[in-house]
Amino acid sequence: MTEFNEDVFDEKKIKKAIKKGKIKTIITIIIVSLTVFISLNILNNFISYRYSQKAYKEWDAYVRLTTPNGYISKTIDSKGFLGGISNYKISKDMKIKSVVIEENQYTFGLSPSTLISRGSTGSVGITGEDWQFMYKENGWREMMFFHPNVTYKKYSNVEELINRLQEDKIYEVAISFDKPYKQSELPFIELPEMTWFWINTFTDSQIETFQREASENDWSSTFIREKDALGFSINSEYYAMSDLESDYEYFLELLQTSVSDEHKKAFDTIKGTDIQDNEILGIIIYGTKEQVLEIMKNPIVKASSLGGIVDNY
Repeated sequence: MTEFNEDVFDEKKIKKAIKKGKIKTIITIIIVSLTVFISLNILNNFISYRYSQKAYKEWDAYVRLTTPNGYISKTIDSKGFLGGISNYKISKDMKIKSVVIEENQYTFGLSPSTLISRGSTGSVGITGEDWQFMYKENGWREMMFFHPNVTYKKYSNVEELINRLQEDKIYEVAISFDKPYKQSELPFIELPEMTWFWINTFTDSQIETFQREASENDWSSTFIREKDALGFSINSEYYAMSDLESDYEYFLELLQTSVSDEHKKAFDTIKGTDIQDNEILGIIIYGTKEQVLEIMKNPIVKASSLGGIVDNY
C-alpha cells in the first residue's frame, strides 16, 4: 500500500503527466486552429470568387453600355476578407484593332476593401468658347449626342474637321438624327460593320429636363454625354432589311445586368417594346475618312461628334 501511494504521488511522474497533457493540448489547439484557418480560407475564397464573378458581369455590362463597342479586356483581383478590389482595363473595338482606353477599379464582396482613387479627366471648353466635352485617359474625345426631340442653341458638326484629317485612319463618329426613326424608316441602304445604334431609353420627364437645360444653360455644356446615350452595335454590315432582334435582346440583358440603377430604369422604360417599334436616335459609325463623310452627307444627320482614331493597318 505504501509503495502504491508513493508511486501515485511521485513528483517526477506528475510533472511528466502534466507535460504530456500540455503538449497534447497544444497539438490539439494547433490542429483545430489550422482546420479552422483552412476552412475559413476556403470559405473566404469561395465567397470572394462568387462575388468577384457577379461584380465582373455587372461591371462588364456597365462598360459595354457606357462605352460604345467597349468591354473589360483584363481584370486583376486583389482579395481581402469576404471581398476585394478588382483592377480592370477597358478596351474599345475599333473595327480593325482593339485599343485600351482606360483603367479603373471596382470593389466586390460582403466586406469589400476601401477604394481610394485619385485623378482627373481632361476637358476642353471650360470657358464656354468651345464644347465642354471630356477626354478619355488615352487622349480620345468622349462623343456628344443631341436628342432629336430637344431644341439646342448649337449643334456639333465635325465634317469640316474630318475633311482636314488624314486618309489612312479609321474614324469613330457619333451621329445624331434630326428626328427619332423606327428601323424600317431609316434611309440607309447600307452601313459599315460595327455600327452602333442609339436607342431611345429616355422618359418624357428626362426629355423635358434636357430641354430646360438647353434653354437655360450655355450652349457649350448642353448635350448628352457618351455614357448616357445607350445602345448596341452589330458585328456585320447593316442593310435595310437586317434583323437586329438578337442584338437588341442582348442590349436588354445588359441593361438588367449592369451595376447601374439608371440602366435598370432604362430597361423598365423600354421593356416589352420590340426593336421594330423602338426609336433609333442616332448611330456611331466606324470607317475611313471617305466612308464616314459619305454617310454624314445624309440629310437626316443633325449633329456629329468625333471619337477615337486609329491607323488603318
